[in-house]
Amino acid sequence: QLSFSFGLLPSVLLTYIGQAAYLRTHMDMTISNAFFNSIPSTLFWPTFVLALLASVIGSQAMVSCAFATMSHLQTLSCFPRVKILHTSRRYSGQLYIPEVNFFLCVASCIVTISFRTTGFIAKAHEICVALVMVITTLLMTIVMLLVWKVNIWWIAAFFVVFMSTETVYLSAVLYKFTQGPYFPLAMSAVLMVIMIVWHYVHVKRYKYELQHTVSPDEVKHLLERHDLKRVPGLGLFYTELVQGIPPIFPHLIEKIPTVHSVIVFISVKHLPIPHVDVQERFLFRQVEPKESMVFRCVARYGYRDTLEMAGDFVATLVEYLQYYVRDLSLYCTAEPLRTSYPSIRIDSFRWEKKPSGRSGRSGHGHGIHAEEMLTPIQSFSELTMHQVGMSNRLPQFQTAKMNLEEMLRIEEDQKVIQREVDNGVVYILGETEVVAKPHSNLLKKIAVNYIFDFLRKNSRKGEKMLSIPRGQLLKVGITYEI
Repeated sequence: QLSFSFGLLPSVLLTYIGQAAYLRTHMDMTISNAFFNSIPSTLFWPTFVLALLASVIGSQAMVSCAFATMSHLQTLSCFPRVKILHTSRRYSGQLYIPEVNFFLCVASCIVTISFRTTGFIAKAHEICVALVMVITTLLMTIVMLLVWKVNIWWIAAFFVVFMSTETVYLSAVLYKFTQGPYFPLAMSAVLMVIMIVWHYVHVKRYKYELQHTVSPDEVKHLLERHDLKRVPGLGLFYTELVQGIPPIFPHLIEKIPTVHSVIVFISVKHLPIPHVDVQERFLFRQVEPKESMVFRCVARYGYRDTLEMAGDFVATLVEYLQYYVRDLSLYCTAEPLRTSYPSIRIDSFRWEKKPSGRSGRSGHGHGIHAEEMLTPIQSFSELTMHQVGMSNRLPQFQTAKMNLEEMLRIEEDQKVIQREVDNGVVYILGETEVVAKPHSNLLKKIAVNYIFDFLRKNSRKGEKMLSIPRGQLLKVGITYEI
């Protein structure tokens, strides 16, 4: 605000006032070169260098704006997936997007080679400036009306004064529409079509999956089918749904009645914060029946967090899955405990006889106290974190007791998970094809069956975004009619 009010605005006003005064004095001069003609000969070359530097700064501002806009479009699911690199550890808005940078480079070369003269580019730039002024006035009017609650007469005066002036500028630019202004409007129209189609189909697909999520009873029935075979290994099933089982899961069982011994449905979400601590990254919930070893997981990342390679990601996920299995049995009491407890590793169940009478291995009648097995590692199961959020007042630490059979059962479940990981990990991705319903109108069929399909096939694939090795990838094809 300070630099604009006391630096930019006075400089621009003085420049335009000076050019207007020069033209009034030299009315026979051409208007196109008024800026450089009005400069004294001794200051021509310094001003020329300064103008080039200003052009570089303006170009960099446009590039940065394109990066920021693309980042927002990705957040709103309005554009195909692109790779976004965050270059600052402190500021979320400092971005670099290789695909956008390459596109701007190619587009600049094509425009320069095709139109050759700066006159065409200047006319194309004019409509951008005029439209920005008009859009800014419209948005400012809305803010004054809905946010600032300014008196309606002040809003009317503001709108009439600025909009009448800017409409004159816009009409003058549109008068020369075929001489250059059509080009940025054509590019904007193409981008708008891409954004509208991608967002429309993405929302429709997400709603379709929400409406067709598999109920717990259906999941239980699927997992208890007599012809279903459980093969060794860990299956990581990626889905966009945070809650519920996606419809592609029963589709997989119907086509190939075989699933892995341990299944984890994973939803990767990016949060608008720089970092998510690894101890707070995973939220788990078990799918009934418990004996089926099926879990749902939300993996949360900040915008500065990078997705680990496949091996590191699985190792971390399995470690905290074992913590969750322990937490689910250890702290799931009749009255929920509103606190979070430290977790224990697999070998934490191996205890030695203690001289005190508080615990031991003398028989099933003696309870193992949870506080005797605690390690500094914090658990982050969905159960315990949900209980933390239920109340700001944490009660005193409550002792959780378990008999020997329960302890051995938890240890066995954790060992089963680790054994299946050692048997092999398979990453399962849904290859979703979206088509319009047969009775849809022609516009919808073109948008869904052709435009979206073309964008989906030529955008960054999910396995590349998630760093999944191709040798462990299993794609399941399914078609949604929207």
